[in-house]
Amino acid sequence: MERQWSVREQHRENVLALLRRGNRLTRGEIAEGLNLTRSTVSDVLGGLLDQGVITVTEQRAPGGRGRPAEVLGIHPGAVRYIGLDFSHVGVTICLANSNGDVVASAREQYPHGAGWEVRVRLALRTIRELAVGEVHLDFLAGIGIGLPGPNSASWHGFVSSSPLEPFQMVRARIRELFAESFACPVVVDHHIRFAALYEATTAGDEHGSIVYLRLSTGVGGAVLGEGTALRGSHLLAGEIGHMIVDDSPDAQACRCGRNGCLETVASLGAVTRQWQKVVGTDGDLAHLREALESGDPRALELVTSVATSVGRVLGVATLVIDPAEVVIAGEIGSLLEPVMPVLERAIARQRLADGVLPVRSGGTAPEQGARGAIAYLRAADRPRPRHLPTSPRPHPAEGGPRVR
Repeated sequence: MERQWSVREQHRENVLALLRRGNRLTRGEIAEGLNLTRSTVSDVLGGLLDQGVITVTEQRAPGGRGRPAEVLGIHPGAVRYIGLDFSHVGVTICLANSNGDVVASAREQYPHGAGWEVRVRLALRTIRELAVGEVHLDFLAGIGIGLPGPNSASWHGFVSSSPLEPFQMVRARIRELFAESFACPVVVDHHIRFAALYEATTAGDEHGSIVYLRLSTGVGGAVLGEGTALRGSHLLAGEIGHMIVDDSPDAQACRCGRNGCLETVASLGAVTRQWQKVVGTDGDLAHLREALESGDPRALELVTSVATSVGRVLGVATLVIDPAEVVIAGEIGSLLEPVMPVLERAIARQRLADGVLPVRSGGTAPEQGARGAIAYLRAADRPRPRHLPTSPRPHPAEGGPRVR
């Protein structure tokens, strides 16, 4: 059982909760707002200033005689949350302060054939390199780590015998390494779930019901119901990128170990390879986009075929989940915008509900998963009641200790 907070710790958290709302206040205003004595507030603020958690933002002239009053606010470089998105090819890292503002970020590619040990060490080193100058980790409250789903990477490299091993087994070792390195709670989940949460948060509908699909280096999906990501008994809920769309003898092998998954026809690599078969080895995504914009019938035929496959899979997912909207993100997701009516008709053929189901394009930025992890941590980082708790803190959800 965790120890209960002391009165001083409770005062500290209440002061920070007040300042985290973006307020910049004097000592007197903080004392009045929290109904505390000035000596109590000064004691708490002194410790926070020494730690670099808060800073003096300005000197406010007094209304009458006397010295100028110091105006205090959260130090912009005091990192409160770290979000990481481990994709199939690289890791995106965002360091954010208590307001959720990203104060430092990086995107690092893995060496070819790197296993999870190399990937994690790369991420740990990059975080330390980002925490320089005014950016510090002394105020760190939690780390959110997004991992890909079915994958063939092992801890030391690539093997073919255990395709689900990274998400089912290695995540425990990843969590342990980060917890040991930074001595704070660590939450591990699917990176697409975090990306879906970010998309819902930025749209102002964090409590909505969404089917989210990201078409990028991989094809990952997530389902949000009332703002909560569904995980499933094997943590594989929402993996619609691995629904099989090609049962032919020529179906392509997928990294999950099966053949014909949506990822094999709608991922960045898959679409690029299909285009190269049409125009030659010089064809890349930018070339395909240019051809589509210029009205090249070959480009239109290709993206129409991809949109049909994507729409069919999304249609089945919406039939099961009955969401309020569908969000399609990633580089290939944006490529499909000119043929969105094709995709919407494919979805509609599977649905029972009347009316139009909103389908919108999400972002393509690689930071979505990392920023979604930060959004999750911020939501969990609730100020505790101003009275002392009378019961132990809640049990953690899947993925590690609950961030306070």
